[in-house]
Amino acid sequence: MARVLVLGAGISGHTAAMNLRRLLKKKEHDVVVVSPQPEWNWVPSNIWLGTGKMEREKVVFPLAPFYKKKGIEWH
Repeated sequence: MARVLVLGAGISGHTAAMNLRRLLKKKEHDVVVVSPQPEWNWVPSNIWLGTGKMEREKVVFPLAPFYKKKGIEWH
């Protein structure tokens, strides 16, 4: 059994965690993400926030419920 630790949930960390969870069997391996931020922000869309073309809720979402649904442990 492997326990894989991903440090950070930015674009790279989030992508790594999602791919690891998809590639590793859930019952045999754990994927753990540690991030200082409780929310994930799709940074390329921030330009639209500044111009008022998008709302914050469209580009930011809480990590805990999303990772729980995917079978990823989050701290």
